[in-house]
Amino acid sequence: MSDKDKPGDESAALFHAAARQALRLRDGGDAAEHAAWLAAGPERAEAMAEADHILSLMGAATATQADAAFRPRRRRGVAAAASPRRRTWKIPAAVAACLVLALGAGVTLKTLAPADPNHLVAEIGQVRRQVLVDGSTVTLNTGSVLDVRYGPDGRRVRLVKGEAFFDVVHDPSRPFVVESRAGSARVLGTAFDVRLQGERAKVSVLRGAVRVHPANGGGMAVLRAGQGAWLDGAAPEALALEDPAAVDAWRQGRLVVYHRPLAEVVDEIGRYRRGKVFVRGQALAARPVSGVFDVARPDAAIDALAASLDLRTARLGGFVLLY
Repeated sequence: MSDKDKPGDESAALFHAAARQALRLRDGGDAAEHAAWLAAGPERAEAMAEADHILSLMGAATATQADAAFRPRRRRGVAAAASPRRRTWKIPAAVAACLVLALGAGVTLKTLAPADPNHLVAEIGQVRRQVLVDGSTVTLNTGSVLDVRYGPDGRRVRLVKGEAFFDVVHDPSRPFVVESRAGSARVLGTAFDVRLQGERAKVSVLRGAVRVHPANGGGMAVLRAGQGAWLDGAAPEALALEDPAAVDAWRQGRLVVYHRPLAEVVDEIGRYRRGKVFVRGQALAARPVSGVFDVARPDAAIDALAASLDLRTARLGGFVLLY
């Protein structure tokens, strides 16, 4: 069976053609020629709408410049599972520069004495470990912000953005409390992770115990090793972690996923780079993925993911489309 006969290739080819049509129209292309192309089949209008929407999101440039982005180029050696059928399209450097968003540089792990020891920041692509004044350690994941509020009566920190892993030195006389807009976690002697997602927070405990409270004061729960809970306004419920080893894998530059939708996985990888990764179509976005990915090299992780699923990629500056 030839490439063009394989399932899904016809849809991809139609999307490919529709994207070129959209780019040409943006550059003042022939409307009559486009109308003739649309009239050749009822499925073309839908493909055109989809291509135009995705290209708008990706900030595509003019047809004259960006049409080169959809010229197929074979790539090899990305991963052991790479398929020779997979193709990648790139635009010229001049067009990529116009799109402003550059590719991320990968995750770096740093232990620093910050200029302001009470305001800790991990930039995009950075994992940052900091020893606090009491000997406790905090590791900030990519794109995270933490304010430290230690005082004589207690140790308080506030997770403003992102995710942090805490390994807390036990001191009953000075409670350690992690606050966020979603609620708080009071340490009873532990190592645990807190991640903000919108207005919610996920608390995951690997050692010891943590007492959690939602911001609205609606109940509390005590989480022990191997348990987690969402702080989302409702009374928190302690649940067993699906894979405790995956909770802090990011501290070693790894993302561990099991049977998670592709859209969620690319969003996770996308946290470690600038730009945006898109998945074409709801069916593909929902496709389950399992594996271990190197988020220290996020673009290589995207390539490996695409290769393992036999997907095509298109790149426009910092934007990546999987289809």
